[in-house]
Amino acid sequence: MASVSFFIRGKVADKESTIWAKFRDKKIDLRVPIPYLTCKPKDWKDGRCRVPSKKMSKDDTETINTRLAQLEANIISSYAEDKPEIDLKEWLKSVIEPKTKSNETVQYSDDVIDFIDVYISFKKESITESTVKKANVVKQLLKRYLADKSKTKKSFRSLKFKDLDNSFRIDFEKYCQNEMYKISNTYKNLKFLKMICNVAESFDIEVHKKVKDWRFELEKATKNDPKSIYLTFEELDKIEQCEMPHDYLDNARDWLIIACYTGQRVSDYLRFNPSMITEDSDGQKYLEFTQQKTNARMLIPLLKKVQEILEKRNGDFPRKISDVKFNLYIKEVCKIAGIDEIVYNGKTTTIEREDKSKITRKIFGEFPKYELVTSHIGRKSFASNFYEVIPTATLLNFTGHTTERQLLNYINKTEVEKAKSTAKIFNSLGF
Repeated sequence: MASVSFFIRGKVADKESTIWAKFRDKKIDLRVPIPYLTCKPKDWKDGRCRVPSKKMSKDDTETINTRLAQLEANIISSYAEDKPEIDLKEWLKSVIEPKTKSNETVQYSDDVIDFIDVYISFKKESITESTVKKANVVKQLLKRYLADKSKTKKSFRSLKFKDLDNSFRIDFEKYCQNEMYKISNTYKNLKFLKMICNVAESFDIEVHKKVKDWRFELEKATKNDPKSIYLTFEELDKIEQCEMPHDYLDNARDWLIIACYTGQRVSDYLRFNPSMITEDSDGQKYLEFTQQKTNARMLIPLLKKVQEILEKRNGDFPRKISDVKFNLYIKEVCKIAGIDEIVYNGKTTTIEREDKSKITRKIFGEFPKYELVTSHIGRKSFASNFYEVIPTATLLNFTGHTTERQLLNYINKTEVEKAKSTAKIFNSLGF
């Protein structure tokens, strides 16, 4: 919940010091001076002036504390009404000093692609690298879409926010389909575009009214897609026991085992090092780190399989490796270990089109399982293997997901596997 408090920075007890406003809400923490209100440090306590009758001048009709209370209420109500998303500090300054607000409103481009750059520049301090990457992906996709449209319509040179009607959406989806994008991926890009429209509208840019009605039934769009694969405990044992012919494969194999028994993203587990290991008074060891994607602080138990790899390597993790090489090596590791069940799923493939240009897409078909293994399989394997084995709340603590719905996207068991897991649980209870 949003909150406002006031403080002063002055240290000289008998010298007037400017009062500052502090605004906080979730990840927002702003501090802005109130140039027209001051107080001496000796007269200041708990965010208010200790002299209840103090005014800034004899002509003032209200005391400093009354003005602070009014300002606090004004900031909270303005925040609820304006719902500012970018340039928050300037917004707070304009509430504190409405008379100093410039009469000249900055005019932002109504061109969608240009405005995505504006969005990135304003939000770069408060969004993750993955969000910036997503924004740039959508921008490049729109550029390719415009280039394709300009081949048939010479006047089709730009895309304005007011052009984003239902006809655009239908045409854009058709273009993405021809480019062999999955419908779920197209929906995610359109959903991001809708968010950009909301930001543009907050700057008084005209946005087509139909955008607000866009709906994205991702679950229906993806329900017929094959579920992502994972490595079972039995397959992990085969990988662990198999002798690798080269040291670089042994190194990659150990990282794969670590991934499957920590449940973390590749951006996190490939940077694990001994300094992240802590130990409690009972001798239990933990991994303590901050997830790069979410910035969440994690403290997870160091499972036996991970400890065995550390013991094998004299207390150290495997050698550092790039995620690109890791993706290549673990396919080879799984092939040697005999993870070769033929499954129907998608494999990223480079396709050459009729005009000799090349595109990279996920092509679905029947492939040996080892060809489908990627760096993300560790997180999927952990979630799938331990789901229904440990309480969901415990599993969420391990993976760092904030909701069970997010976690369920990683559970890739077949209906038969789910039924067998359920039967084991009831058998263990004596039913």
